[in-house]
Amino acid sequence: MEDADNNNCGGVSVSHNFEGKVSMEAKLKQLLRNITSVENQLCFEASKEFIKLLKSESGSELIRLYLENSPKCIELSQTWDSQKGNPGFSYVLNLIAAVLSHPFGRSENNMQLLDKFARWVVDEKMDDLYKELNSKDVKSQNSTLSLLSAIVRRGSWLAGKVAKVFDFNLPLFRKPAKWKPRKGDVNRKHPSTRKAFVEFAMSFLEVGNARLLREVLQQKDLYLGVLRGLGKDEDDTVILVLSVLRDRVLVPESLVPPGLRSVLFGTVTLEQLVNISGRDDGGEAVELAHSVLLMVCTDPLNGLMPDLERIPSPLRGNPRRLLDVMKKLRATETEYHRNLLLAIVKAKPSLGSAYLDAFPYNTEDPASPNWFGTTVLAADLIFSVHDGYSFGFIDIMKQEPKSIEC
Repeated sequence: MEDADNNNCGGVSVSHNFEGKVSMEAKLKQLLRNITSVENQLCFEASKEFIKLLKSESGSELIRLYLENSPKCIELSQTWDSQKGNPGFSYVLNLIAAVLSHPFGRSENNMQLLDKFARWVVDEKMDDLYKELNSKDVKSQNSTLSLLSAIVRRGSWLAGKVAKVFDFNLPLFRKPAKWKPRKGDVNRKHPSTRKAFVEFAMSFLEVGNARLLREVLQQKDLYLGVLRGLGKDEDDTVILVLSVLRDRVLVPESLVPPGLRSVLFGTVTLEQLVNISGRDDGGEAVELAHSVLLMVCTDPLNGLMPDLERIPSPLRGNPRRLLDVMKKLRATETEYHRNLLLAIVKAKPSLGSAYLDAFPYNTEDPASPNWFGTTVLAADLIFSVHDGYSFGFIDIMKQEPKSIEC
């Protein structure tokens, strides 16, 4: 009886697996038939359903079956050609982005197949994508940027190819979109390309290829557009940007020269980071902003902190910009700001001397509620300056060439 029961159970399991496979194959055939339909609405609805399934637990099996039966992704290319220019073309672009970005599509067996399809897009379909980016339709622009991001993230070769052929001078990239609250409704946002724009820009950096990093960061307007708007972004966008900068750019392995790093972290960007790190609500975005500020403001390789004794190439840094940052810190109110201020002074005590010359707090009124904290801060600064005082800062300020303020 027990053996019979086991056989029955096994039979049920095999039956369920077989039925599941047949069901998935039937569903895939239906989806492919519908996305290649001449009826636009049928195509768009099928594209949305396809994306939904890709995001489900069945997504990997769906990708496997599709590439097994259509290794050249014929249906996707046919749908592209038949739907381009139509109002719902964004659904097709979203579907292709979902296929290219699915983790199972990056497995060893599938990588080459989808890379070939992605290369087809870059080689032959960029004009179609430019039309979408130059349109006034935010939905189309977002779908296009998402597709490009998915292609770039597939690896350094494709990322380099996109960086080489892409026109970064498109109107959308000269003046990146930002959301603004509607009048009388501060909690509601206009549709915006901001998030998709940021993800596209950061996708090149996520790849982590040193040569690509140096090349793409020459697109200064692109990345300044990302960094200057961080103060108004949602936390998840801030976290994406700052974690990529921390792990991919502000490390020796990136080989990004100090001068280029300094350009990225100009006055406006630093002020954004200071404001984020000083938020009272805490959280990962606040911690990341503080971490990035520490790296940028204390490591000479990041372009701001001077290191005139460095061999073979002394680094002048940008002490003026650092002093501006120090003056913006609310060091008696925010622990992160206090820690950053003391870290800068520890790295270059002469900066502490310059800061004390224009000390922004009153230490002469014991009745003030902030008097004790202010006095302790002043004492810590004086100790740090006394511990390693140098007049080199004055010489640096005199010799410093004009720097790019961003």
